[in-house]
Amino acid sequence: MEQSYIPPRQKQLTWNVVIMVGLVLLGVGLIVLANLSTLIRYASVFVAVAFLLVVPFFHIFNQYNQAKQIRYLIDDESLRIHWGVNKLSLPLKQIDWAHHLSEFEQQMPLPRWHLPGVYFNLFEVHGMGKTQFVATDPQRMILIKADGRYVVVSPEDPAAFLARLQERRNLASPSAATIEAENLKSFLLRSWRDKGIKRWLIVSLVMLIVLWIVAGLMAALRQTVTWVTLEEVRAIQLLLLPIFGTFMWIVSLVLSFFILTDELAEKAFVYILLISTSIVCLILTVAGLVMAL
Repeated sequence: MEQSYIPPRQKQLTWNVVIMVGLVLLGVGLIVLANLSTLIRYASVFVAVAFLLVVPFFHIFNQYNQAKQIRYLIDDESLRIHWGVNKLSLPLKQIDWAHHLSEFEQQMPLPRWHLPGVYFNLFEVHGMGKTQFVATDPQRMILIKADGRYVVVSPEDPAAFLARLQERRNLASPSAATIEAENLKSFLLRSWRDKGIKRWLIVSLVMLIVLWIVAGLMAALRQTVTWVTLEEVRAIQLLLLPIFGTFMWIVSLVLSFFILTDELAEKAFVYILLISTSIVCLILTVAGLVMAL
């Protein structure tokens, strides 16, 4: 019988949401400033910074999403650890020992660089080597050694988790199973094999490329265009349309990624996102042609 354990949801995780909202507002604000005629000379700088904000946003969103999806599953044969797209399966007979960190005489060093309430580091610990952290609360951390590998988890009830793990280890039958791990690469390959995702991803990318081609040609052939504010502006400002389209395409990819990491989510939402991005790129292409002609 499988028993599931989850880590405590630390209040510190809320700070990750605050940071993400701040990054989104900052990015939108920069794009708005880039469209103001009085600041048009700085438009490229504002847009470039807005795009760069996608990197920290994606990282924080990914860590936050993984923290909410952490599960420790103990069945008759293995301890399985899930966090986001990553999975680690430790056969019970391969587990040498598991102890709460408070049981050790020397305090175990924790990763210094981590987001609030999230420990997903592959951290180098003196005397043990690289140790995989999949935890949220330092006070509940348990160190597990399995076939030369070290893993740190933090179930909400450490005592119950250790008792269950010891019970299943004692009852587990001998097995030739080895430690198995899944990562981002295997996840992406599995997603790419989905025909619907592949089709609409290609369509949205083609529409984005068409948008860039049309905007580039109009910017090169015309000196001025009528902007959405009905003002005459330099034709080079048309490039803001494909830049915005690219931003939307990246956002749709990021959201699709996190939807697919949730095993309970419907793939139809991913299709809707990719189709919507294709439509947005089409609308921007038509808008560019109208403003130029």
